[in-house]
Amino acid sequence: MKRSGDAALRQQYTVGVEEEYQLVSPETGELRSHGRAVRDADQTGAVGGEVKDTMLEIGTPVCRDAAELAARIGERRFQASAAAASEDLEILAAGVHPFSRPDVAGITQESRPLMLIALFREALRQHSIWGMHVHVAVPPHRDRVTLMNTVRSFGPHLLALSCSSPFHLGVDTGYASFRTLVWRGFPFVGVPPRFESAAEYRAYVDLLLQVGTIPDERTLYWSVRPSARYPTLELRMCDACPRLDEAVSIAALARAVVAGSAEGLIEPIGSSLGTSLQDEILRENEWIAARDGLDATLIAPERPGRGVPVRDAIGELLEAIRPVAERLGDADQVAAVRTIVERGNAADRMRRRRAGGDSMQAIAAWLVAETRAGTGIDRRARHRETSARSVPASNG
Repeated sequence: MKRSGDAALRQQYTVGVEEEYQLVSPETGELRSHGRAVRDADQTGAVGGEVKDTMLEIGTPVCRDAAELAARIGERRFQASAAAASEDLEILAAGVHPFSRPDVAGITQESRPLMLIALFREALRQHSIWGMHVHVAVPPHRDRVTLMNTVRSFGPHLLALSCSSPFHLGVDTGYASFRTLVWRGFPFVGVPPRFESAAEYRAYVDLLLQVGTIPDERTLYWSVRPSARYPTLELRMCDACPRLDEAVSIAALARAVVAGSAEGLIEPIGSSLGTSLQDEILRENEWIAARDGLDATLIAPERPGRGVPVRDAIGELLEAIRPVAERLGDADQVAAVRTIVERGNAADRMRRRRAGGDSMQAIAAWLVAETRAGTGIDRRARHRETSARSVPASNG
């Protein structure tokens, strides 16, 4: 297939996505702690575990454009769904479960989950959250740390688009991303501080390691961070997205934000203020986006009114990074973000279904269907259900 855009730029700013899925009962929609059995049933090696046994995680290969990314995420969702189906379970992509108690989940009996339980204790036992992480490669001649100073400004925009966790324990939390609020109870999360250089970042990390505050660099869980494993910036602010097409559009936008920052197309928010005030404003913007989703008004010190509706801010961001999105070959997928703005994020759609009379169990079933859509497993499920209905009843 012939690819449009700038081949060199696509190769420099490759992209990959990690998604976390909930394991649920197809009958009740409740969480099920069968992660080990599901991973054992997977024949592809593509389905991994997470801290809780109610969780699965997938990671795509490195992709050169959003079209390739869509195909790879679709394959991974199919593989995870097929493995779950072998244990009579479904996968569900959303930031938190809408009604199941998160503390019923067993802990995955592997070294890293057990280390994290020892580190975070009851805070980790009591909560379960699911996210989407986007890795964008940064070429060696670019400093990931100073690039992060610009990229972190646009985390609230990406979060507002991805919000999928308005309900928790069966009630409306008032937040579009309750996952973000839960995550804020852990250390080294949210918007990262501003670093003047890679050397300053390294000195800070080494200090934390020397004191024993963190066991390794991977336990810096900021919304944007230099990956400790890959030559990427990892954007971690997003809720898991039920719809495949929305996950791809948001990931393509994240990629364009990183490349656009490197190309000088966008500037940090709050750069007219001192460093500590910039940090505080960006942290507040993330909280506002978590609470209000696409209805948020972000703090924007450089504007006459000192604020901007996030819908307008997203529209302006799309215009600013359009040239680099075109060069990356992702123009159509990035532009599709406007569809999310128009119809609402997953949290908006969940609330509309609830207002229309859906039970929490019906909402969970809808989320399962959204997660399946476009993966091929949805067609397999419909065929299985149709075949079951066509089998004549036994006379025995």
